[in-house]
Amino acid sequence: MSVVTVSSQFGAGARQVGRAIADQLVMQYVDQAVLVDAARQLGVTVKSVSEHDERTDSLRQRLGHFLQRALERSAAGGNVDPLMGAGNLELMLAQSYEDVMESDVPTFIDDRTYLETITDVLKDLASRGDVVMIGRGSQMILRDHPDTLHIQLVADEDQRIAQVMEWESVTREVAERRARDFNRHRAAFHKKFWRVDVWDPRLYDLVINTTHLSYADAAAIAAVAVKAKSRGTDPL
Repeated sequence: MSVVTVSSQFGAGARQVGRAIADQLVMQYVDQAVLVDAARQLGVTVKSVSEHDERTDSLRQRLGHFLQRALERSAAGGNVDPLMGAGNLELMLAQSYEDVMESDVPTFIDDRTYLETITDVLKDLASRGDVVMIGRGSQMILRDHPDTLHIQLVADEDQRIAQVMEWESVTREVAERRARDFNRHRAAFHKKFWRVDVWDPRLYDLVINTTHLSYADAAAIAAVAVKAKSRGTDPL
């Protein structure tokens, strides 16, 4: 069972390519929004999990099960604050790179608890396999996980800015600022927690430039690499 992590420059298409990979390989797709939604529905989800065979659980139910275990481990370890309930877990998962990194942004969680919780959740997901994960340091957390392909997406700045302008209906000035801030905070996030340069291509099995490739084509290239790595062979 394979796992794929997708990291990206802002505007290079992580979600689009990630979803396309999941569709092509019939894998589950998990990004920050999916995790937040699962935490928001945690009370209902955990009750549902107890009434069904895990093999037939929906993705939301499985995520709820993983998140509930994270809460239980936190409580068992004495970390009852802030992870004492699903509401606070939802807020924690919703934090952006900026929220985690900026000292002037109010925070309610210490670095150790944040990293331990994210690590627990992502490793739980990876243990079930057949999942595509977007960001959140997944390429570092799962760097030693077997049958895992780590992908980095890049693109020329003009292409990335144009995409952000289209997706978010903002001016070029706003798109440039968002891209600059996201990339800066993402780099600082990885430097703080793992002391690595997030743009170092050696952190990834595959770096794809989406400037002149469609997201579907980028996903097709990634799919070949996923199958090759799972076989332990050269994709070419």
